[in-house]
Amino acid sequence: MSKLEEPIIITKYSDFTWPFCYVATVGGTAVLEEDPDIQIEWVSWEGRPPGKPFAPYTTEKKLELYNTKFKPLADKYNVPINPPEKNCRTTNAHLATIYSREKGKLKEYRNRIYKARWVEDLDIEDPKILIQLGEEIGLNSKEIKNVIDEKRYLSVLHSQRSQGKSLGIFGIPSFVIRGKIFWGVDVIEELKEEIDLVKQKLIEEQEKED
Repeated sequence: MSKLEEPIIITKYSDFTWPFCYVATVGGTAVLEEDPDIQIEWVSWEGRPPGKPFAPYTTEKKLELYNTKFKPLADKYNVPINPPEKNCRTTNAHLATIYSREKGKLKEYRNRIYKARWVEDLDIEDPKILIQLGEEIGLNSKEIKNVIDEKRYLSVLHSQRSQGKSLGIFGIPSFVIRGKIFWGVDVIEELKEEIDLVKQKLIEEQEKED
């Protein structure tokens, strides 16, 4: 049962290319949203935009990171994960995701893209893949194609990154609650503590007004 008159808004800046973003969104965010006073605003942030090189990890290094960091964190939040073999850009995925928000299907489509990347090892920059994923959840395939072909929402994607930088965002996943930034591999417990503090303060303010 909600204790506040209005929800506490937490903005989460995230990409599809990092496993920590995947786990924090599909697993960690779900934990936070168990609180009826919390509302998560998921914002697109390109971790590897065109022209920015991928980390030069060898296959052996990728497997080591998967076994020592990615898999244990995914298990903690009961999120399935497999080590992807290929790197891929995420511009098209973000453009299509911004479109899905307008259609009221952001969460469904975003999570389907995460699954495609981190469970099925699909190329989520491939328009055909993004169209197929959209069709699965009821989005219009022609509209997704047009969004990607026209680079519609590219200015929105870039402005969201600029906005994040102006707030002090320098890496992802990052959560912002009332101007305070939480960044790192796993900050859910820290966020819960901050939420309790903010909520208590708001409840006290409500009681004074009453």
